[in-house]
Amino acid sequence: MQMRFMAAAFTALGERETNQDSAHADPRLLVVADGVGGAPAGEVASAVAVRAVVDAGPDTDPALLAERANSAVVAHAEADPATAGMATTVDIAALVPGPAGWEVRGAHVGDSFTLVQTDRVTRLGRAHTLAEELVAGGHITPEEGARHPNRSALMRAVGMGPTVEPELWSHLAAPGTRYLLSSDGLFDALGMEAVVALLDSLRPSPPADVARMLVESACAAGARDNVTVVVAEVTPWQG
Repeated sequence: MQMRFMAAAFTALGERETNQDSAHADPRLLVVADGVGGAPAGEVASAVAVRAVVDAGPDTDPALLAERANSAVVAHAEADPATAGMATTVDIAALVPGPAGWEVRGAHVGDSFTLVQTDRVTRLGRAHTLAEELVAGGHITPEEGARHPNRSALMRAVGMGPTVEPELWSHLAAPGTRYLLSSDGLFDALGMEAVVALLDSLRPSPPADVARMLVESACAAGARDNVTVVVAEVTPWQG
């Protein structure tokens, strides 16, 4: 039995004048990238990263997809001095045939989000921020991390260096399982608890309606950052 994503993407500016997010959703590949705030040409970095991933395609290993995105952003910045120093987060989910059946394989770099929804909602990967890295290394407690003055500083991003180290994950593709990829603007506006509650309440709705409602809810809550959401459901497909 073949599988495909039934997927949709929505985005909004929030209170920003430009959109530094980029996204892609098709039957086998999902990508969200969020240009790093404070760095030059974030909107260019996110678009370049997404295009590199899409061009490589879903059958490319997710680690290599992240590396392709990183190489493309670095090369663009070297070729165009106006974009020097640009960087972006990236989250990838690819639906691929595996030895035990179809799988969803992913890669995560930065502080954006990927959630998987089965009978419960789980986050895949952690924020690659200074606070999270210090907590993960046992250097400080979570409470200390929440108070750290530079807690949100990104420690990993695409374009930040010549190589990139993504977090990788994989699942067997189960029909009905949903994936949410989003920029951090969604969670900054609503918080994790509210996002999970919305996902649960919208479970009967198609992915396009879920993505739209999440973005609209974030904007109604006063989103200060760009909000970009991709929602996808694994479905059987007779190709």
